[in-house]
Amino acid sequence: MQRIFLTGLSGSGKSTVGRRVATLLNWDFVDTDELLAERAGMPVGQALTTYGEERFRQLESEALRAALSRERVVIATGGGIVISAANRALLQEQGLNVYLHTSVETAWQRVQEHLRAEGNLVARPLVAGPDGQQRLSNLLATRSAWYEQAHVTIATDGEPLEQVAQQVLVHALARGQLLAAESARISLNLRLAGAVSQAVIEWGSLSQLPAALQAMGTPGRVFVVTDSSVGALYAPVMRNILTDAGLEPHLFTIPAGESSKSFACFQSIIDWLVEQRAERREPLIALGGGVVGDLVGFVAACYQRGVPLVQIPTTLLAQVDSAIGGKTGINHPLGKNLIGAFYQPGLIFVDPAVLLTLPQRVYREGWAEIVKYGVILDADLFAMLEERLPDIERRDSDLLTQVVARCIRLKMDVVQGDERDGGLRNILNYGHTFGHALEATTEYGTWLHGEAVSLGMEVAGRIAVAQGLFSEADLQRQRRLLQAIGLPIECAGVDGEAILRAMQHDKKIRAGRTRWILPTRIGQAQMYGDIPLESVRAAIAAVCSPGSAVP
Repeated sequence: MQRIFLTGLSGSGKSTVGRRVATLLNWDFVDTDELLAERAGMPVGQALTTYGEERFRQLESEALRAALSRERVVIATGGGIVISAANRALLQEQGLNVYLHTSVETAWQRVQEHLRAEGNLVARPLVAGPDGQQRLSNLLATRSAWYEQAHVTIATDGEPLEQVAQQVLVHALARGQLLAAESARISLNLRLAGAVSQAVIEWGSLSQLPAALQAMGTPGRVFVVTDSSVGALYAPVMRNILTDAGLEPHLFTIPAGESSKSFACFQSIIDWLVEQRAERREPLIALGGGVVGDLVGFVAACYQRGVPLVQIPTTLLAQVDSAIGGKTGINHPLGKNLIGAFYQPGLIFVDPAVLLTLPQRVYREGWAEIVKYGVILDADLFAMLEERLPDIERRDSDLLTQVVARCIRLKMDVVQGDERDGGLRNILNYGHTFGHALEATTEYGTWLHGEAVSLGMEVAGRIAVAQGLFSEADLQRQRRLLQAIGLPIECAGVDGEAILRAMQHDKKIRAGRTRWILPTRIGQAQMYGDIPLESVRAAIAAVCSPGSAVP
């Protein structure tokens, strides 16, 4: 049953958090107080004073049962709904019951704000008046044991309500609350001479991770590496998911950000594994975005000459690109990904629902890699993105699952024919020649990878038009799509000559010449090694000059 109930004191943030969770999930939202007021024809506070508490509680129960007529719904309950044993049973049996635990002091501050806005007696008659905070404290003392029967308790004091909403969503994921009634799992296999890499894609499937690990013969211990941002949200539930399934998780956290793709972080993870006496059959799990996946993949390739690797990508960019294909590595101050290895993960476990917790900027950057696939390989994908911009913005579950699976299949097809970048696979680097140089020049601290790739596609598109390979109309289509998604196509003020110098460390350099991936039409691209330097310099200058990226 796809329902989430929020319980707690008045002032715990149930309505605010509930609305946000519903928005993230694209579910309905019901506030039982609002439903009660609508059915009674008066505000809840007035209904309480008019009917008396006994009848009011009956109306409250009726409102709850009415709310249960819906699925895919977040329900914020009245503070006293837990008084009824029958209501408590419904909360436990009909969905995920989440208790938002709030101190009396915090709850009282929020209640006062409502009282000032709505009027003392009408808004909250049980806590109105000079002794309201004490009465709120008494209510908590009376109801706390009932609240604590919830499946999940989230402490909200000092937490921004947006963060609380994300925690609710992650707990729902961890308990399988977002799984469809009928399985919609997509399984794709990359079969290479030395390894088989399986990708499993399913919306809301995070709770199914232990079964996937056990299916690949995982022994008791697993070693999970994440970063400080992902770990703050996912590490506690991940530990619970694995422990409840009889596995023994060990977690290690690195600082979030591109700077962690370094020798220092590589060494720290190796040291940790040695200290834990990690054995060769025990898997190393990368839980995070591209930085975590690349770094942990390189560690897995090196520790004891190779241990099982599991990728659990949590960003869109990682789900559609970096977690697939076995490229691992760390950065050098002079260039990105200059140290690394090809090492295939045994399992790529993809739950697109985790994308709902991404910050907007991080979510958007992932679409650069998807636009890339459309430009170089799949004109139909490109056209679908143009048509479904509203679904991109609202993180539609069907679209995300479809697009992620499609991109994984595209990349696997390319890697199947060229695992080690000997030829065909180079096409996947469209936009990356300039993008990687931009990241290195700005010391990996200004542009997210997808943003840099977006800029790189603008540069490459301009070069292709100048060389007569790509039509101006197709360049405009690429440009409009990137801008509509919210991706950059100019980086005013960046030193173009410094980027040209940084390109000399690109891995595609042959005989001192930069090889460029250039589009010939939407859905097709090729590699070129004879691009005049003046054409490259002009394209870079245009993108780095204020206001000149769009003619």
